[in-house]
Amino acid sequence: MRYFLAVVDAGSFSEAARRLHVAQPALSQSLRRLEEDLGTDLLSRLPRGVAVTEEGAVLAREGRRMVAEWEGLSERIRALGDDPSGDLSIGVPTSLGRMVSLPLVELLCERLPRVRPRIVEGLSGHILAWLREGTIDLGLVFNGEDGADLAVEPLATESLALVVPRGDPAPDQVTLAEAAARPLILPGAPHGLRAEVERAFAAAGLVSQVPLEIDALDHIVALVARGRGCSIVSPRVARQAPEGRGVRVLSIVDPPITRSIGLAHARTKPPSIALRHGLVLVRPLVATLVLGAVDPP
Repeated sequence: MRYFLAVVDAGSFSEAARRLHVAQPALSQSLRRLEEDLGTDLLSRLPRGVAVTEEGAVLAREGRRMVAEWEGLSERIRALGDDPSGDLSIGVPTSLGRMVSLPLVELLCERLPRVRPRIVEGLSGHILAWLREGTIDLGLVFNGEDGADLAVEPLATESLALVVPRGDPAPDQVTLAEAAARPLILPGAPHGLRAEVERAFAAAGLVSQVPLEIDALDHIVALVARGRGCSIVSPRVARQAPEGRGVRVLSIVDPPITRSIGLAHARTKPPSIALRHGLVLVRPLVATLVLGAVDPP
């Protein structure tokens, strides 16, 4: 359409080709295909230049409107990328929420003021399910696997530890078998932490002793501090818990219990404009926050 309008305005193929910086044969061929598609002559070829037919005049009039609308639409599409807006929902595991959620919201509000962030805290397993359902756009997950439905970018790994009351005389390191011999306070299934502990015990041929189950990690640390038992949690959780000073954190070795932390989003739908721009900001911030609290991968 631009080629056609250029020929109409210039009055000849040669002048239109010069203005468009294209070869005249290519311009002539393009206009001939347009006429074949419409089944009519749009231009009358004269000894010197061209004249517009009646059909060509109608097309030129409507074509100018179409080109103007397309240019306006193009500007609107480009503006979406320059000033992104929309909703961006991010799932954060409860155990990471204290460290991640507030800095995340503040960064998004500052750098993407027209994007509406929504932070949803929950269990890592629930976050994976929400990503697959499309309930959230982005999620921080434990032991997430990159696959056909989810893209998972590993950020860090962390080792779980045995948490005992402050006065416990145990050494700073214990074996997995020694940890399994302790009466443990753990979350119930299907909590991801419980699954990770049971998986490590099963791989070593060990059986856990869990006389008490409670899904709130801060409460678990509080019960350990009060001498109600021991637990296996992230050292980060133990340190950040309100009663964290009342416990000791013992490294588990031979073998350790490790898990990965990754940033995940769905592959099954195109990422929104808000997600594309948000991911660029969220990725380095979350990586910095997480790596500041755990061991690098």
